[in-house]
Amino acid sequence: MEGGKVMPIRGGRAYRQSQHFKETIRERDGHTCQLCGKPGHEVDHIVPYAVSGETTPEGSRVLCVQCNRDTRRTRRDAALPVDEWYASIELELGVTVP
Repeated sequence: MEGGKVMPIRGGRAYRQSQHFKETIRERDGHTCQLCGKPGHEVDHIVPYAVSGETTPEGSRVLCVQCNRDTRRTRRDAALPVDEWYASIELELGVTVP
């Protein structure tokens, strides 16, 4: 569903961003994957919506298809407390999550 509605997905929550929001993030990031530098077009939540419950420009980035697939979280990760989730993703990706 469009228009910012929360949709149930496998026990978690997902959020569909508007096309305008996605294009704004793509332009900001130069249509470039923020992990590998290749061309990218997928807008990704740095912290999954199921964990943070919010969508912000600061919490979004452009990824290529491969990096987006490689960084997908499993549903059990969404059950972690947010501070533990941040620590696990920072360790896994070798980056500091804003």
